[in-house]
Amino acid sequence: MTPSSFTWRFKLILKKHGLPSNLNVHSLRHTAASLMIAGGADVATVSGLLGHSQVSTTLDIYTHAFDDKKKAASAVLQESLDI
Repeated sequence: MTPSSFTWRFKLILKKHGLPSNLNVHSLRHTAASLMIAGGADVATVSGLLGHSQVSTTLDIYTHAFDDKKKAASAVLQESLDI
């Protein structure tokens, strides 16, 4: 399958299911990485799966996926300090 055939089929799937037409295959990659990180996957592992040569690249792009973890860590600290 050529890249253009894949993109064409992907757009058909989006249309069939009433999804936004501005999504692209890269959106799937971004979503998968964000979900893996938010689900607790090791960032080095996610970075390797994405093919990033530096873990810092993954961290720079996907920092939003850590927001819930930051809140949870803050809550644990506040609770232990009885704040």
